[in-house]
Amino acid sequence: MNPVVKRRMLMGVGGVMIPIPKFVSDRGLNKGVAGAKSKAARLSEDERRVHHYIVRKLPTVTRPIEALQVSEELLLPLDMVSETIEKLEEMKTFLFRTAGQGIDWAYPISLDDTGYEMRCSTGERFNAA
Repeated sequence: MNPVVKRRMLMGVGGVMIPIPKFVSDRGLNKGVAGAKSKAARLSEDERRVHHYIVRKLPTVTRPIEALQVSEELLLPLDMVSETIEKLEEMKTFLFRTAGQGIDWAYPISLDDTGYEMRCSTGERFNAA
């Protein structure tokens, strides 16, 4: 089964939803994709491993993920993991730590109740960031 997804962008103005022309929304989408690719290209293989570990682990935990946990699980030096987490957070795309502590948000997942629940085919449930 292939569901049909209608791609239509709307913008709210004064309580009214106004359609955005496709050429305008496509331009914004292309710009966002290019920016994400540019940021991802700045990550080393180990930095990417740290990011992927965090994103995959968040749906299975109830508490924020700490650098020490990542370091132990991936067998990477703690200082390298800590620096990577700082870098990912500074890039403002990949993760966030409330009060600078454990990681509680890594796109597209949040430990906080955002009001948007996602469900995986494997049964995992998590809040969308």
